Amino acid sequence: MKRNTTLGLALGAGLFINTAVFADEIQFTTLPQPVQTTVIRETHIANPAYVTRVVRADDGIYAVTVRGTSGDQVVYVNGEGAILERPVAPAEGTVITYDQVQQDLPRYQLLEKKGKKEVYFDRQTGQKVTVKRENN
Repeated sequence: MKRNTTLGLALGAGLFINTAVFADEIQFTTLPQPVQTTVIRETHIANPAYVTRVVRADDGIYAVTVRGTSGDQVVYVNGEGAILERPVAPAEGTVITYDQVQQDLPRYQLLEKKGKKEVYFDRQTGQKVTVKRENN
């Protein structure tokens, strides 16, 4: 009985973690038609099977990762299907404010907390950011 309970808890925790990590990802086929058309046209893919990841940012910009012969390519497209320049991502170890984290909680995952210093994983950029709190 105890073994089944432990196995069930482990399985449930694994499903929760998997869901939390990929919360921002969506299916290519559910994108608006102008976005799909632009991605296919710009990347010269034969079908949606070459799309490996689609992430929608809070500002409505889609980051679509496409597998190609020369490696993965990320295309940034707005909801109307216009190609956008690659957004500037914070550099590894960038320091941000605690207010920035609080304003966009789903974007940041706490990795480490030591005194007044906290390290978060930025789910939007895939990089680590640091928060140095003045008051705690």
